[in-house]
Amino acid sequence: MSEIAFLNAEMIVPIVIGAIILWSIFIYKEWDGQYHFQFWLKSLIGLIAIIALLLIFLKPTFLCEAKTDKAVLLTENYNESDLDSIKKEHKDIVILKYVKGEEIVDDEQKIASLIILGEGIQNYDLWQLNDFPTYYLGKGSINGITKLKYDQKNELGKELLIQGNYVKPLAVSKLILQAPGEIAVDSIILSNQKEQVFQLSTKLKVDGNFLYQLIEKDSAGKMIRSNPIPISVTKRVPLRIWMIEEFPTFENKYLKNYLAQSGQEVSVRTQLTTNRFKNEYFNIKNKQGISFSEEGLKSVDLLIIDEGSLKSISKYENSLLKRIIKDYGLGVFIQPTSELLHSKFDIANLKFKRDNNTATILDTNSRIQINKLPYRFLPDDGLQSIIFSEDKILAAYKKTGFGRIGTSVFENTYQLILDGNGVAYQNLWAKIIEALSRRENVASEFNTAQQFAFEDEPYRFTLRTSKDNPIVNSLDQGKIPMKQDIAIYNNWTGTVYPRNKGWNSLSLETDSIATLDYYVNDTEVWKSLQSQKTSEENERFFKKSNKRSTMQKFRKPINPLWFFGIFVLAMGYLWLAPKLTEA
Repeated sequence: MSEIAFLNAEMIVPIVIGAIILWSIFIYKEWDGQYHFQFWLKSLIGLIAIIALLLIFLKPTFLCEAKTDKAVLLTENYNESDLDSIKKEHKDIVILKYVKGEEIVDDEQKIASLIILGEGIQNYDLWQLNDFPTYYLGKGSINGITKLKYDQKNELGKELLIQGNYVKPLAVSKLILQAPGEIAVDSIILSNQKEQVFQLSTKLKVDGNFLYQLIEKDSAGKMIRSNPIPISVTKRVPLRIWMIEEFPTFENKYLKNYLAQSGQEVSVRTQLTTNRFKNEYFNIKNKQGISFSEEGLKSVDLLIIDEGSLKSISKYENSLLKRIIKDYGLGVFIQPTSELLHSKFDIANLKFKRDNNTATILDTNSRIQINKLPYRFLPDDGLQSIIFSEDKILAAYKKTGFGRIGTSVFENTYQLILDGNGVAYQNLWAKIIEALSRRENVASEFNTAQQFAFEDEPYRFTLRTSKDNPIVNSLDQGKIPMKQDIAIYNNWTGTVYPRNKGWNSLSLETDSIATLDYYVNDTEVWKSLQSQKTSEENERFFKKSNKRSTMQKFRKPINPLWFFGIFVLAMGYLWLAPKLTEA
């Protein structure tokens, strides 16, 4: 036995004091004025009887190893063959079934280690196995959409682009994007292969909260399943963009056309000869020429400029540009060239290294190839990625005060349009422009990292606000408790457990503009996607968990009959000893 503890430890002081008093009374009664053998023997046996009585009240326990070596926990989509194999190897293994939100392992079950079969445990229950020896064997068979990527918050006039992976599709089955009103806006035929990448898109023509559907149908046109695609569309405020080029290029030609078609206010200045320029204007009523003045630069959200034009500005204009970027949040994108990336990137201190690769994959979902300059970004403090693929940063920026300065390693992105990948081209430049453009100074803003919300499951969100002790209200749950970030004082986090399916909303009590609209799904939709996500979360979690095969220990109480027996024997001797002496 080791590490003895008492169930009634809080009573140890009064009980010990009482035992000392009781023993003192016993010694007083046995004392006859002489220290003989019988006095010492009776005192010792009396002490043993009192200690036995004391232990009956204190209920001592000791640590021992669990008798059950392993248990298997069955979760969604577990493989029956895996369970049969485990049963053959461990005849007496305990089988548990996972229920969301409930206790996984009861202390009374005395489980030493746990084997998890199936997709795994929900992320809000993983904490229960933080220090528990656990073996995660992975999910069973999954078919359906396992990856999905789209922007739930979008703008009027933009393209809704939905990309994903479908595992084990049925031959000649169809995936349909359906707009509200059961209107099919795009579709794709799925082939009979292990995994297929898909991409669907449509233009957003009305603002508001809408529920699209991603419908799967078999070759006979029968619906297999339907999954909701909630999206919030807001009216777009056009950006004020300046484009300055040393000479005309196809890259800038296609870029200015894209910006104009997307509704941005674009001014273009192209140098024809020394001190001669051509000015173009798109979506602008008051046409004013581009000039590096303080008033002009303050009015711009994004400056797109090439290396030659940047080098040709005066020292005063360069100093003014840096100040407007830092103090007023102007965004700058510098068109990349080999000479630019090879030289010292002074204005933003971006660093590059030659890698000799002239092409890369734009997106791991679409697998579209794009040309690039033979350079890559070097990781550096403050470097923020805009586009990342195949462990490479393809476009990035650094903050300078309130503004941002960035570039990319792409070359001739217009080739995407010529190759029929116009949507990919628009998506690429939309990310760059959104990342670099001047930020509107919003007092409070909600965000969430969760793609979907589900009924009665935790939905976590963050609030960035300068207000003290913000009060967040939910329509169905009232005030939501908020927790402040200890490092970033204006960041707060909260969690809701939505009870009502459909569109829900969170709002800041002191700021009517700050709201978060989110759609609450039934738990029966997006099963394959959620299964894949749960499996990946479990794999990451249990790689870090304790996987030692040591037996789980638990506290076992010592049977009080032992102490009672010792007490009876001691008291029996004390009762019998005087009679034997007299005889």
